[in-house]
Amino acid sequence: MKNIFLLIVSILFSINSYAQLEKAKKFAKTITAEDLKEYLYVYASDEFEGRNTGEAGQKKAVEYLRNFYIKNEIEAGDPDKDYFQKMTLNISRGNEGEVDTENVIAIIRGTEIPDEYVVLTAHLDHVGYGRTGSRAGRNVNKIHNGADDDGSGTVAVLEIAQAFKEASKKGKGPKRSIVFLHVTGEEKGLLGSAYYTDNPIYPLEDTVTNLNLDMIGRTDPTREGKNREYIYIIGSDHDSQDLHNISEQTNSETVNIELDYRFNAKDDPQRFYYRSDHYNFAKNGIPIIFYFSGTHPDYHMPSDTPDKIEYDLLEVRSRLVFYTAWNIANRDQRIVLDPKPETETFEVDVEKLETYSGTYGAEGIPLKIGVFVRDDNLFIEVMEQALQLDPISENKFGSEAAGLELTFDTENNSMQFKQGPYQIKMIKE
Repeated sequence: MKNIFLLIVSILFSINSYAQLEKAKKFAKTITAEDLKEYLYVYASDEFEGRNTGEAGQKKAVEYLRNFYIKNEIEAGDPDKDYFQKMTLNISRGNEGEVDTENVIAIIRGTEIPDEYVVLTAHLDHVGYGRTGSRAGRNVNKIHNGADDDGSGTVAVLEIAQAFKEASKKGKGPKRSIVFLHVTGEEKGLLGSAYYTDNPIYPLEDTVTNLNLDMIGRTDPTREGKNREYIYIIGSDHDSQDLHNISEQTNSETVNIELDYRFNAKDDPQRFYYRSDHYNFAKNGIPIIFYFSGTHPDYHMPSDTPDKIEYDLLEVRSRLVFYTAWNIANRDQRIVLDPKPETETFEVDVEKLETYSGTYGAEGIPLKIGVFVRDDNLFIEVMEQALQLDPISENKFGSEAAGLELTFDTENNSMQFKQGPYQIKMIKE
């Protein structure tokens, strides 16, 4: 009886979803390779100087995004109604220090359930002239246009927003609200998305899902599959089988490209699950899908330029995200989260943290690791990059995102450093 009931529910859901997607097809056609190319040739041009966080080129980029939403009469999503969520970030990478920057946010209000939100993200920044973050070496001093990373995701969000707006004009607005969030400081450590989730404009408990687009304009030269019409899907089944099923069903009933789960595992050596802005939503209990087409030789190089984007693929991938957002926003029920096992949390002895501070090294290894305390939290610093550690147990700290675990022995002034399969004992200097 139970199996029959579940089958009926599944059939009814599919019928309802198919009807919703049929309504969406007219508006999906407004997402075109021509428009995406037009926007990206501006957004990834030398005029924007690589969009380094807080610098003049990034300011031009956020103005471009704001003007797009104003022109298309899409409402500002911030309380001040200027499309900006302003912040001051302390950037440890490259010792850049404090910079003033902003996320860009717009919204299309839901017609029936406006207080539930589907959030689409893409990061608006890149690495500027490559003085930090470039694979071409330090002080390369050439503009890194970041056409794929993440100009591709950025212009896709713009086209998706425009498609939803056209639907709204025709009286087909989404039941739930759609938030278009362009985050800053991704290249500096997912800082803009972390700021948003720490200071949410819309309550995280009312955020149904996050769909994150980062590097969706190329093909991965290491991919074994021969079908070029693919997208890597990461995270769809990590917190919600319901979301995963919606993703699969939406794709099969619309663009029907290959959904490749090559990098889906949390412990995949590339650790892509932890390397883009969806992670700050996921760690706050929000189900996510990360859309990604893979890295390539131009990744974080001056050669990541708009002429190398495969615009037909960018079009079909953008349409897939639009359809998926449409399906989620127009369901009767919000995404169902999978039950989570109870986990124990360890309360750290704040007074003991300073005993771990210092510089650690190992004989024969030139790499030094600094350990310091800030705001009652423990951090490590490696190659001018700081990373906050979470307490695991007595004298043990780690970072899930970095796959890192440190165990301190204060009596012997030592630390066991473990990352993945590698571990080494380091001595405090």
